[in-house]
Amino acid sequence: MSRGSTNEFTLIFRIKPGQGAQLREILSQSDLEREAQIQARIGTLHDARWVLFDDDTRLLFASNFDGDWDVYIDDFAALIPDVFDGILQHTEDYPGIRDPKIKDFVMAHQHTASGYSRAIPDATVKELKKSLRVNRAFQELLDAGAT
Repeated sequence: MSRGSTNEFTLIFRIKPGQGAQLREILSQSDLEREAQIQARIGTLHDARWVLFDDDTRLLFASNFDGDWDVYIDDFAALIPDVFDGILQHTEDYPGIRDPKIKDFVMAHQHTASGYSRAIPDATVKELKKSLRVNRAFQELLDAGAT
C-alpha cells in the first residue's frame, strides 16, 4: 500500500524451532549500529523495525520506503546483504539474500497493511534530508545576523 511517494512494507516469518532466543539476542545487540548501516546504505528507507512475537516463534519486519518495490528489494541484496542474512537465516525456508528466488520468498511472506498513513506522504527521504540541511543553514544565517 502506498501514500504519496512512500510505500509500506510488512513481512512476517516463522522462526526455526529453538532459534527464537538466539534471534532475540541478535536483534538486541548493536541495534543502533545495524540501523545506522541500513539507513546510510538504503537511501529510500524512512524507517524499519523488527518484532519477535508469538513467544518468539514469528518475526515481523516492517518498513516504509520511497519508490519501486523491485529496486528496494534489490538494494537490500546489493547494499546490506549481511544484515539480512544474519537475521533471516533463523527463519524457515530462507534461501539467502543472493538467491535468485529471494523475491519469491519475500512475496510469499509479504502482507499488505490493512491501514497505512504518513504525516507527509509526498516527502521522500532525499527531500526530507535536503529540507533539514536548508533549515540548518537558514537557522545559522539567522543566528549569525542576531550577533
